[in-house]
Amino acid sequence: MQQEKLNLQSTKIGCLPMIQQIVERIDLVGKLEAVLKNKDYVDTLLILLNNILIDREALYAVKDWAKQYDLRLSSGAEVGDDRLGRALERLFAADRSTLQTQVVLSLIKEFDLKMDQIHSDTTSVSVSGNYDKQSAGAVQLKRGHSKDHRPDLKQLVYSLCVTRDGAVPIHFKTYDGNRTDDTIQWETWSSLRTLLQRPDFIYVGDSKLCVEETLRKIDGEHGLFVTVVPRTRIEVKEFSKSLSEGDVRWERILRKRSRQRESEFDTFDSVIGRYQLREGFSLFWYRSSQKQKRDASERKDRILRATERLENLNLKRLRGPKTETALRKRIDAILSRFRVQDWITVEIKMDLDEKFKALTRGKPTGETRYRRIINKMPRLHVKKNAEAIARSQIMDGIFPLATNTKETSLAVLQIYKYQPNIERRHAFLKSTLDVVPVWLKKNIRIEALMFVDYLAQMVAALIERELRQAMLSKNINLLHSLPESRPSQTPTFEQLLRLFENRQRHELYEKDLAIKSFAEPLSTVQAQILNLLDVPSAMYLPKK
Repeated sequence: MQQEKLNLQSTKIGCLPMIQQIVERIDLVGKLEAVLKNKDYVDTLLILLNNILIDREALYAVKDWAKQYDLRLSSGAEVGDDRLGRALERLFAADRSTLQTQVVLSLIKEFDLKMDQIHSDTTSVSVSGNYDKQSAGAVQLKRGHSKDHRPDLKQLVYSLCVTRDGAVPIHFKTYDGNRTDDTIQWETWSSLRTLLQRPDFIYVGDSKLCVEETLRKIDGEHGLFVTVVPRTRIEVKEFSKSLSEGDVRWERILRKRSRQRESEFDTFDSVIGRYQLREGFSLFWYRSSQKQKRDASERKDRILRATERLENLNLKRLRGPKTETALRKRIDAILSRFRVQDWITVEIKMDLDEKFKALTRGKPTGETRYRRIINKMPRLHVKKNAEAIARSQIMDGIFPLATNTKETSLAVLQIYKYQPNIERRHAFLKSTLDVVPVWLKKNIRIEALMFVDYLAQMVAALIERELRQAMLSKNINLLHSLPESRPSQTPTFEQLLRLFENRQRHELYEKDLAIKSFAEPLSTVQAQILNLLDVPSAMYLPKK
């Protein structure tokens, strides 16, 4: 009978204390309350934020998830999908631009972020469904250039800017799914200038930034930029010609250990001499030994896959017309898919297939007359363009960077080499945060949800930055945060999620009276992480 009166309740803790610490430091609750004017909606969005960071669920499943972590509204009520939907609609209707500015200014001050270098990039977020009826005032879900390689799905464009100091997201905006990157850059730079109240930060972007009008506008406003020059520019063709004629001299400027292969080194050479874009901005040419290998390997692989695809094309069983025009269209589609138009030539040859058919039925005799039938059977002759491949090999490992700064070629290279960190933020959004699929029907809710995703990216980045800075200040080079206690020089938020995912607190109740609280002891690395982040270990220990 005594055992029937006892009840054991378990509550998950996970990374909630770390997240809560960041939320409190940037006063996110206060800023949300100021724009939403509703405490329950603020609590609802914070629960959604925690869910996105820890274990993303569809809105209808957040209620059951929140029970495991004992997350409730201030009123004590549970959060349901209807309330989540209404909270997102209230967030959409609020002044999110001002809210974003206030949050960013708060974290810049609180975490002493360095804002001298900002990196920009976009990605696409695909959605499933027709979305025929969309609110005109929200982001429009349309088909466009899909970076998820899903041209069959509608999407939105997700623009993000991060600092050089920890890759912390400081600006975000969503655009219609068919918006091109080159039309976004000037608007993004202008927003950053308004946010920082100064134009002298270095704005770093990919080749979509290298548009004459955009570069001239930024330079005219005394802004600074570093960008990749696209291969379609005339300057690239002219340099390739000079390179093939032997008119280019190189000098070694950097040697560093390769990220992909620790046993190898990546060496960087820079061209000696002064080069300029036609707009008058400085142009630096670089050659990377590892990129040279990757370019050669990628070209070889693309040629091989395209050749196999063409050779395995069963021309006899193709549906539709088999005319030379129709076949050429199919061939061009394959060449375009693998981007090998310059390296492979395909000749269509028509072989004559001669047959004779009796004009009468029955067993043929000496008097049987026949009709001659000639069919044309297509045959492909696939050939590599050795001359074009040789021209491409000359440019292996070479990439140009344009800038209006006064930095040296080495400094410009080091500035741009931080660009992959924003690509990792996009990967984090799509992998750990599971932004796709989007479980919502209204585009106004989707746009608001993207804002919460942005806040989640920001919180995770700040946790990473705080942990790594604490390691640096305490001269800790490695943290055993990887699986099997393997060491990591740069611990990530994903690693923290894995390390703390099973942290729970258990409480034994006799009827409604708590008689005992207990939890598993912290591991060495868990205790070390909490100490570095200045999170009280008592949050993970039994209640007293």
